[in-house]
Amino acid sequence: MKSTILNTLHSAAVVMTLCTAATIAPQASAQNPQPPSRQDSADQLLYRRAFEVALWAMPAADSFAAREAVKRDLHGKPNDVAINTKPLNSDIHLVALQTQTPYLQGAFDLKDGPIVVEIPAATSESHLYGTICDAWQRPLDGIDVGKDGWDEGKGAKYLLLPPDYKEDVPAGYKTMRSRTYLQNVLIRSISTAGWDAAVEYAYTMKVYPLAQATSPDKTTFLDMSGTVYRAAPVFDAGYFNLVDMLVQEESANDYDKTMFGMAAYVGIEKGKPFKPDAHTVQILERAAKDAQAYLIQISNGVALVPAEGQPGWTRFNLHKEDIAKGRLYVYENADGTIDYQRRAAIDYWAYVMPAVLGSGTMYNAAFVDAEGRPIDSTKNYRLRMPNGFPARNFWSVFAYDGRTRTFILHRQQQERPPAFIPRQAGEEPRRVHRHLYRSRRSQGSGIELD
Repeated sequence: MKSTILNTLHSAAVVMTLCTAATIAPQASAQNPQPPSRQDSADQLLYRRAFEVALWAMPAADSFAAREAVKRDLHGKPNDVAINTKPLNSDIHLVALQTQTPYLQGAFDLKDGPIVVEIPAATSESHLYGTICDAWQRPLDGIDVGKDGWDEGKGAKYLLLPPDYKEDVPAGYKTMRSRTYLQNVLIRSISTAGWDAAVEYAYTMKVYPLAQATSPDKTTFLDMSGTVYRAAPVFDAGYFNLVDMLVQEESANDYDKTMFGMAAYVGIEKGKPFKPDAHTVQILERAAKDAQAYLIQISNGVALVPAEGQPGWTRFNLHKEDIAKGRLYVYENADGTIDYQRRAAIDYWAYVMPAVLGSGTMYNAAFVDAEGRPIDSTKNYRLRMPNGFPARNFWSVFAYDGRTRTFILHRQQQERPPAFIPRQAGEEPRRVHRHLYRSRRSQGSGIELD
C-alpha cells in the first residue's frame, strides 16, 4: 500500500501469444474472397465487445474474485477477515503483495446495512496500515486507515455506509460512504517485535454490523496460509461470471452506463441469468485470454512509465486527475474521458491502491535489464542494491509471475520467495548482491520500501 505498486515483466512468449492470436471468425482467403457469413460477423462482434468488457471490468473483477475466494477456499461468509499467519507464497493468489508482513484482507458486504471496522491504536511496537475500497477499488472517503492513515495510529471506528443509506449517522465514528455494496479491504500488520507479534496484534482489529454495536459478535479470522487461495481472477470464460456479479449486484456509475450496455450484448444483463451456450463460451474464453495477454503487453508504457531519476525502474502511470479529491482512481483524463484501458493496465498489477501515495509504502518495478532489453524469463539476472535505503520499517525484493500476478511457484513452498531481504529493527541497510531466477512464465520484479 501507500504504493506505486509496480510489479511486472513480460517475456517474448507473452508477446508472441498476443501477436499470433487470431480473431474468432475465419478470414476469407485472398484467392477466393468471400464476405463473412452472418454467424461469422456475429462472432467477431461478440469477441470484440467481450474483449472491451474484460478490460473495463478489471478492478471490479479483482474485488469479486476476492469475495468468492473467501467463500470457496476458506469456507467463510460475508464480513469474515482473511489473514496469513505465515509469510505469503505462490499458493496465495492475491495481487501485488510482499512477504514481510501479515495481511488482513476481506470483501465486506453492505447490503444488510452499515459495517463498523475498528482499527486499534498503535503500540510502541505494532501498528496497522491499509485501505478500504469500494468494488471499483476507489478508497472510501479518499483516506487510508491506521498509523499512516486518517487516525494516525490513535485508532478509530470506521463506519462503512452503503450507497442507499438514509438514516441518521450515530456519533463516535469516522463515516465512509461507499458508492458500491461490496468493499475491498487490505491492511498490513507491522511490528518491530517480529512476525508472531504482528499476527497477534492483527487479531485486535474488529469488524461487525452497526446493528451489533452495543454487543458485537467476535470477528471471524480465516487463515489463508497453507491453502490455495485463489483471490485473483482467472482469465478464461469464467472471468465473465465475475462481470455478471458486478452487473447484478451493483449500480452503474454515470460514466459506466455505456459499458453496462455493452455487457448486455455479451449476455450479461441485470435481472437476467447469464447462461452462455458452448459456442459463446469458446468466444468468451478467447476474449478473456487475449485481454490478459494485451494487459501484459502494455504493462511497460501504459501501466508503468520510467521513474524520474531512477534509470531502469518504473512507476505507475498516474495522472494528477487520477488522485484528485473526489475523483480518486476514476481515471478521468483532463478532457473528461474515462481511460478504462489505462485503469485496467494499472489494476492488473495493483490491488487496493492507497489513497495517499508514498507516505506508507513505495514500490518500484523493472521490465528491462541494464542494457534496456526486456527481461527474459529464460535468463538469470543479478540485482545490485545500494546502501542507505530510506526504509522506516522494512524493505524487500521479490519477483512475480506475470500470468498469476503473484509470487513465482517454488519447488519448496515453505520457503519465502527468492530475494526476500528483511530489515531488522534498528539495523542499517547493507549492500547486498542477489540473483533472481526466472521461471518459464512471464513475471515481474519489484522493490518495496516501507
